[in-house]
Amino acid sequence: MSELKPFSIGAVTIAPPLALAPMAGLTDVTFRRVVRSCGGVGLAVSEIVSAEGLLRGTFDAEEYLAIAPDEHPVALQLSGSDPARMAEAAKVCEQQGADLIDLNMGCPAPKVTKGFCGSALLRDPAAAAVLAGAVARAVSVPVTVKMRLGWSGRLLTFVEVAKALEEAGVAGLCLHARTREQGYSGRADWARIAELKAAVALPVFGNGDVHTPEDILRMFRETGCDGVMVGRAAVKDPWIFRQTCDLATTGRYREATTADRVALIRVHFREILASSRPGLALHRMKTFLGKYTHGVADAHPLRATLNASKEPAALLAAFEEWAQAQA
Repeated sequence: MSELKPFSIGAVTIAPPLALAPMAGLTDVTFRRVVRSCGGVGLAVSEIVSAEGLLRGTFDAEEYLAIAPDEHPVALQLSGSDPARMAEAAKVCEQQGADLIDLNMGCPAPKVTKGFCGSALLRDPAAAAVLAGAVARAVSVPVTVKMRLGWSGRLLTFVEVAKALEEAGVAGLCLHARTREQGYSGRADWARIAELKAAVALPVFGNGDVHTPEDILRMFRETGCDGVMVGRAAVKDPWIFRQTCDLATTGRYREATTADRVALIRVHFREILASSRPGLALHRMKTFLGKYTHGVADAHPLRATLNASKEPAALLAAFEEWAQAQA
């Protein structure tokens, strides 16, 4: 793989250099395992976990921190603003089996930033470094940070923050090349990923506006990043990592068929039903069924049943009826 060279974050090898990005409500253990089963994933990152919520027991920690034996290496991502509490939560994540602890300094959601968490930390490089340093000293596994360009287009602090994080003991970075102000709109500025890579000695993942295997390889070429982290595109196309590896080695790749999607959905639903509470299972099944069938021919009648289904069994029955019609 001339363009897909493995690299290490501390003692953790990322091979191939492709990662599944953390996504709230999506990258739980069931989805991470399904994506890994499609091939080509070098690292997967959990959905965002609030350090305070974890320590106060306000959610099911066992469910949010679950790690399967066959999905290493995996990072658990924490969000918070208090260095001591973040350090304590990181210890819990390490005990749970995380290979890396990832710190969220990129989430643009107001409910996160109002507590000076997520991308709000980009407004204060010194505070970001103190927090990261506290976590790095508290655990023996590598600590990474996923960040954005800055709070706004007028406040681009990513290089300053990255240098402070490097001095604080962070072992790797991921840059989503948008600002907090942009959210998920506009274009990701890939040139900033190259700028960050030149500014620090740490391994750097690039992230933002990668929709196809071709995009991923182009990001490697244009930015010099060590790895590429894929988020929303991987939900619609969990095969994108394997396809990228195939494209890099053979110059071509196979598109997933409807039969591939049906098989994947069956596996994922089985995982969800086995590991989630009924209410959460229904929510996750609806979410992923909508994503997996996006753009699929003849899927409109199935998608129309999502809101009408009130229990997992009903949704599963509707899916199987549709799947049989596709056979």
